[in-house]
Amino acid sequence: MRSFLLLLLTLAVFYEAGASNPYCTTTGAASRYNTSQAYNLFPNWRNRPEGEMLLASSQTNLANDLAFANIVSNTEARWRAKLGAAGAIQLSATDFNTFAQPGNTLLTYGGSNAESTLNMVIGKADLTNAQTWTLPADLTYQLDQVSRRDFVAPGSIPANLRISGVTNATKYVADNRANIGYRQYQISGSAVNFLGYAVDRKVGSDYESVSSGSIMTQLPAKLGDNFTSTTLFDSPDDELQTIQADTVTFDGFGTLNTPTGSFQALRYTIRSGLHTYDTSGGATPSEDNLIDTETDQKVGWVTKEGYWFVANYANYNPSKKSAELSQVAYSAIVSTRSLSPSFSNSCNCPR
Repeated sequence: MRSFLLLLLTLAVFYEAGASNPYCTTTGAASRYNTSQAYNLFPNWRNRPEGEMLLASSQTNLANDLAFANIVSNTEARWRAKLGAAGAIQLSATDFNTFAQPGNTLLTYGGSNAESTLNMVIGKADLTNAQTWTLPADLTYQLDQVSRRDFVAPGSIPANLRISGVTNATKYVADNRANIGYRQYQISGSAVNFLGYAVDRKVGSDYESVSSGSIMTQLPAKLGDNFTSTTLFDSPDDELQTIQADTVTFDGFGTLNTPTGSFQALRYTIRSGLHTYDTSGGATPSEDNLIDTETDQKVGWVTKEGYWFVANYANYNPSKKSAELSQVAYSAIVSTRSLSPSFSNSCNCPR
């Protein structure tokens, strides 16, 4: 409770200081669909849902925005190290239901330069020994953009856009309110399933894209778990379909040191394959109409308090256990009430 109150106070001070009046920066036209992103709670800054723009602020600083929660003392760190894998955290259905309640908001921070990279010791896959990972001290200065998605009750989604079985959802209001996007989930005792997304357009036809077999995570999410998730991206504006297959593995545990504090975390890695098909002839996706393939690998960390850090990685150095990171994203679950009323995804800039 104390850490939660600190979160509210920190955010209140930040936004009262004037962060609710940002200047506008965009990183290019929004893509047709949110590629390389399973529309789940694990953030991926590079890609955004259709119509999603970015809010940038020179005053955005994670030292002000994020909570000083789950601080890890030296004593606790030593105790967990002695416990080994028995000391690793797990994320349950209760944790995810707590994250995804109406009244909460997912804030995702990223850098304005999509080409920038940083080197970091990311450790290795280790199911036995606790590790310590340290984010760059200047990370908060690099992540100068923020996007918000509010959790809403499924009943607030227009009936024609509500996907069967939805238990939790996020709402995204696009720039100039041109459209509203709803990502829809089903949280059960055994998994968090991504059901798909729907777009309520102010101009043009509304549409939804339903995904079967898309898993955000098995539950409880714990050390050693691995699963494969398949997500379909299908927009009515063209005759392309994209299928993304992700293999997610929780392969490490320990302490994540950030510019805002230290957190117990699970490390996870993701290997993604993205296949785009031309369905103009009415054909179903197959090798005959495959027009593009993309693969990448990511490393990330998640805490029980709803903090995520994830990035693409390359050029792994086994001796130093370091890698080159790109497309860095850092997310936090915050109280929607803690945000200034004028803090939104639309910066109201002159066009």
